[in-house]
Amino acid sequence: MKNQDTMRLWQYRLSRVGLYFLVALILIWTLAPFTWLFITSISTQAKLNAIPIQWLPNPPTFEHYVAMFDVNNETSLLFIAAMRNSILVATTTTFICLLFGVPAAYSLSRFVFPARNIIVMAMLATRLLPTIALVVPFYIIIVGYIDPVFKMFDTPHNLIILYSSFIIGLVVWIMRGFFTAIPRDLEEQAMVDGATRLQALWYIILPLSFPGLVTTGLLAFLLSWDEFLLALVFSRTPAAFTMPYFVFVVGSSQYYQSPAAVAAGGFLAALPPVILALIFQERLIGGLTDGAVKG
Repeated sequence: MKNQDTMRLWQYRLSRVGLYFLVALILIWTLAPFTWLFITSISTQAKLNAIPIQWLPNPPTFEHYVAMFDVNNETSLLFIAAMRNSILVATTTTFICLLFGVPAAYSLSRFVFPARNIIVMAMLATRLLPTIALVVPFYIIIVGYIDPVFKMFDTPHNLIILYSSFIIGLVVWIMRGFFTAIPRDLEEQAMVDGATRLQALWYIILPLSFPGLVTTGLLAFLLSWDEFLLALVFSRTPAAFTMPYFVFVVGSSQYYQSPAAVAAGGFLAALPPVILALIFQERLIGGLTDGAVKG
């Protein structure tokens, strides 16, 4: 028995070591590009060209970050416009998706009507369908039919509409899982006491599903913030630049200055979603798990 216990102990220790090793590999794979981006952004051009490579610049410089907020710099004006547009587009998209997606998810979880399951799967299919498959139809409709009547191309509200059309399906899918997990007896008791259906939703269901609302709102914000393909196709001027498109423009056009400047712009573009994910990581992971299991 003692030998068996010793063997099991060694097997447990080896399995833990293997697990930690895999976790370390995943962390390196995930964080190494982001770390190198930051190191590049605080290096001078001379240090970047130095041989051998200087992994940690000494001393570091933050001149590229300062330049991003210098209003006398053309690249800085692009950065400020892109940051403003990204905040506007991501925030508005999140608000619209929650405003319309939450009632839709509640209806799909509480009411029985024909083709309900088909509607649910169709909502999910909006996320499964590759975005590039719909770029050409969207472009024809917006440029050929809508833009001559109402200005849509190269505007933030065009991106808001496009992003919302893709993200709202995910909002409905996740929130439906949370609403389904909440017992119907709670709202029925509230309606027996005189509350309307909307009052029961507002005062009973939504507070109980607050973790799901936070998770869904964060996902909607992150997806709209990081989206690049639609911004690439439907943006031409700083009027509609978003942060992912700004990094692309700065790194591959006449605005290009240096790899360090591009890295500074890329690091600033990636920073807001990373901060949000770190702040709300417990609600984000917990909300996704609860919505997946309970739905």
